Amino acid sequence: MFDHLNFAKEVCGNMGEPDNIDKKLSDTENSLKTQKPPDLNKIPLRSKTPPRKKKFSPFGDVIDDRDLSPEEAYGVPLDDDEIAPHRINLINWDPTKLLNVLYTVKLEKDTTEDISHQFVNMEGLMEKLPMNKKKATLLKTWKRRFFRAKDGWLHYYETSNRDKPSDSVQLMGGKIDDLGNRVLGVDDGRGRFLMVRCPTEKEYGQWKLALESQTVNNVTYVRPVMSSPPHPEKKVMIIDIGSGGIRAGVMGAQPCLPQMFFPSVVAKHKTTQELVIGIDAYKPEIRKNSTLIKLVEPSNKVDKDHFRPFAIDMEMMSAVFDYIFKGLKADSAKYWIMLSTPYKLGDAAMSSLMKILTDRFNVKGVCMVMQSLLALYSYNATSGIIVDIGERMEILPIFDGVLIEGGVSRQSYGGQKIADSLNSSLVEHKYNFVTPVDKLLVRYVMEQSCYACENYKDMKSKCDKDSDSYKSTVYLNNFDLPEDAHMSVTHDISCFKSAEGFFNTDLWGMDYPCVHKLIYQAIQSCPMDNRKHMYRAIYLSGGVTMLPGFSERLQAELKKLAPPSVLVEVHASPQRYYSAFIGAGTLLSNLAISEQIFISSEDWKKDGVATFRRWKAS
Repeated sequence: MFDHLNFAKEVCGNMGEPDNIDKKLSDTENSLKTQKPPDLNKIPLRSKTPPRKKKFSPFGDVIDDRDLSPEEAYGVPLDDDEIAPHRINLINWDPTKLLNVLYTVKLEKDTTEDISHQFVNMEGLMEKLPMNKKKATLLKTWKRRFFRAKDGWLHYYETSNRDKPSDSVQLMGGKIDDLGNRVLGVDDGRGRFLMVRCPTEKEYGQWKLALESQTVNNVTYVRPVMSSPPHPEKKVMIIDIGSGGIRAGVMGAQPCLPQMFFPSVVAKHKTTQELVIGIDAYKPEIRKNSTLIKLVEPSNKVDKDHFRPFAIDMEMMSAVFDYIFKGLKADSAKYWIMLSTPYKLGDAAMSSLMKILTDRFNVKGVCMVMQSLLALYSYNATSGIIVDIGERMEILPIFDGVLIEGGVSRQSYGGQKIADSLNSSLVEHKYNFVTPVDKLLVRYVMEQSCYACENYKDMKSKCDKDSDSYKSTVYLNNFDLPEDAHMSVTHDISCFKSAEGFFNTDLWGMDYPCVHKLIYQAIQSCPMDNRKHMYRAIYLSGGVTMLPGFSERLQAELKKLAPPSVLVEVHASPQRYYSAFIGAGTLLSNLAISEQIFISSEDWKKDGVATFRRWKAS
């Protein structure tokens, strides 16, 4: 269970020296009591001369100091709501150190024990009844098939081709029933049941031991390494185009994290049109004379009856690909490209990307897949509910690799709403972050101190009574900020209120469904026989789901909506910030599948848009 108090202590640090602070406050109060109040009749009236206009930088920074009123000059105290928040001038600040922290590729700590070494793997011939049948009939009789129990799954094969199973039953979390006469019942606990009959008593005992050993719950997600040697057989480059950042790397011999991670931002010089990509685009000498362009912008366009939640700036993508190939020191002509996209691209967008990659960079071939679908592969699953939350939210029900369109939900809110809510609360604490560069600091504060609480009403009531216990302080003194800037940010209720909008959108002033209700709707859109399985197969993806307490709170809310007898499981891989990238590597490790989903440069130049049918059919 998530402990918010310990979390607050970890990020908080000391607020100062309480004894000294109390003494200073006491001295100040005494001096105010003995000080003679000013005669308000002697204070000159405000001048009728209009005040000087404030000068603003291109990023909204005030350059001139503001004029003081006569009341302020004479020291007349103002009410709290009359005092404007302190404005930080960051026009010459270089946020490179902060961005290096925000875009560092790191392997998150994983404390879950992997007990797969305790599994007893086995393969051989057995007889089976059709799935979910418990009695043989004239037509539904026993069939002899080849079985393989491995990694928490039982696969069986209809033909001599044992590369792809005909069907599979998950053993982890299920149970094995002894039905007598060498018959075992395999119940996956998700609505599927398979009866198998062993040839001999000896094999019966061996199969029972092997199957029971794999019913113990174990980690379901892929455990990547920080880096891996390139795949020995195939040169594939994975590029994950996200709304907030781009991840790129060469496919490894085993699943690994990306080698590059940078902001999806391009600075375009106003006169020379020179382009600067990634972290360097935020440098003051660059942004002073440039326009910052986001590669993936939120959009509400509808293209041929399909909602397009994002728009990719195709004009900039050629420069971005060039930046990636140079960063990875790779010859593009020797690589196949796997593109992970933030949404399902239309033919026009896919054509533009294909032309860039094949005409300019001469790549061997391209594959484009939605991030949400790839995230499912990072959990070694082909069925489940993917909950992908970045700048926007996407919920996809998938069964046996097939998307259930009726349950798909795409919402226009996501991580940016948390940052906006936090920023509004910080203004109340007399902090002021306005420009895009300022808001990088808000994002850092959010990632370091915000969390999802277990019970919002209860925690808010406790915080109102004792706010000091819920205060968190985030220090900013390592980022070379100007001397007059805030070197720390302290806040209390906004630590857990900022993310609460996911579970109560009224707090964000929106009339939208909450995340748990959208997941419930997605489950209800699935066939009735599959819903029990879907409740146990909810998979998180995206940076927002990394907030402490988010997965626990989501599971608690879903339990309230699910039938009493149904088990709810929310799976949260520690590396879910890179789910799409990891999932792409997992998918590509099956070379038989890889050959089917890539479109070669030759096929594209020969058949053009017609080649996209391959992706639509897969």
